[in-house]
Amino acid sequence: MLAPLLGRCGLPTRASWGYLSVQSSRGQRFCMHTNRRISGIALGPNSLSPPRTAVREQLEQLADSLAFLRRVGLFPVVVHGELDLDLPFISRVEGPNDQPNRLCRIRTTNYQLSTLLEQQDVETRPISSGIFTAVSESDGTMSYHQGHVTDIATQGITSAIHNGYIPVVAALGTSSAESRTYALDTHDAVAQLARVLQPLRSIFLVRDASPSSLSAIIATSPAMHDLVRELRPHASIMLGEATALRSTIFPDPALWTVLRNPRIVQSATSLQDFPSREALRTALQRHVISNGAIDIDALLTQLETRDFIAYFDHNPISPAPEQTVNNLALVFTQASFPWQFAPSLPSGDAEAYAPHSMATSVEQDSIIGNISELALFSISHLDWHNGVAERFWDRIREDHVSLWGSLAETDPSLSWWLTRSSGRIKRQLEEKIYMWYGPVT
Repeated sequence: MLAPLLGRCGLPTRASWGYLSVQSSRGQRFCMHTNRRISGIALGPNSLSPPRTAVREQLEQLADSLAFLRRVGLFPVVVHGELDLDLPFISRVEGPNDQPNRLCRIRTTNYQLSTLLEQQDVETRPISSGIFTAVSESDGTMSYHQGHVTDIATQGITSAIHNGYIPVVAALGTSSAESRTYALDTHDAVAQLARVLQPLRSIFLVRDASPSSLSAIIATSPAMHDLVRELRPHASIMLGEATALRSTIFPDPALWTVLRNPRIVQSATSLQDFPSREALRTALQRHVISNGAIDIDALLTQLETRDFIAYFDHNPISPAPEQTVNNLALVFTQASFPWQFAPSLPSGDAEAYAPHSMATSVEQDSIIGNISELALFSISHLDWHNGVAERFWDRIREDHVSLWGSLAETDPSLSWWLTRSSGRIKRQLEEKIYMWYGPVT
């Protein structure tokens, strides 16, 4: 679709409708530096099914699933609380006086869980302290109480991953000021860790994943929706049963409740509507210049002189997301096909793919035009496969009854666009396919 636009700018005409560009992998978050896909896994008291005798069986199955995730490249980081393991040498008492024993049970669980995974040939690194800094969640009237995460040190986790070990982290936080250790809510600990590690998957294991279960309650909580907005664009939060952990690679909606960043698509009709001119320039360079020698200044000049509607979203993991432009689409509202279309085209010049009724209804030497031109549709590779492209397309169709654009025959997104077009014509000499959506006259 950029062919007409860039032709008018006197620029190369390589980019087009649906041109797929992959963003740079560089970033400021841990997951970008390690070149590993991380999955944070919350394993809490409500993650495994009773009775207690079945817990070890479930943990053995969990070990197999963790080994599988590591093998396929979704490196797991396990954060656990108190599990219902059989620890007869540690007593249980009711009320706050059980807190010292609870801390001891969590530490012992950390060791036992790691040992069990090692027995299943899953190399682990047990980490019972040094990750979470916490303060008391109580009003100070209780001598022992739950903690709330205030800071995270990831060195122990990153070191384990770098050396190929699965970190098994106890949900315990320490306060140097109070010289105390606090038990943490496992879900909160994983959520806070996800904000730092930015994993591809944040997985919360629950005992019952039915729609009316705890997973549905958790999925609708404000804390979960706050978290999903702070994760990187293609990351997701998943809630399901431990037995389905292997399927997190390609999550089955019947087994998993999945939350993704809503990625609000915003629109702009002038350069002043973008977060900044520099943000727009950066987006154009990232999505366009990597695919050909394009004069960005000339393209910006087109936006100063022509009517357009641009669609974009922010990068939520940027230090200042409101100042970024992530994915970008550009529609010129006053446009027409750049060449005349007749029912009898010269042999070898064009091959008509349009329905016969559409082709014969156009008069000789007439022009398909005044319909909007989709001049740029630049979605990152990961977002293309994460439903963002469809979201942009739906948003564009809300504003435009008819659209046209061009696409190279070799473009990897060709089949995606062909299923969404109302008609198309192949220009043999240009090795392009011109497509339109909606009624044209």
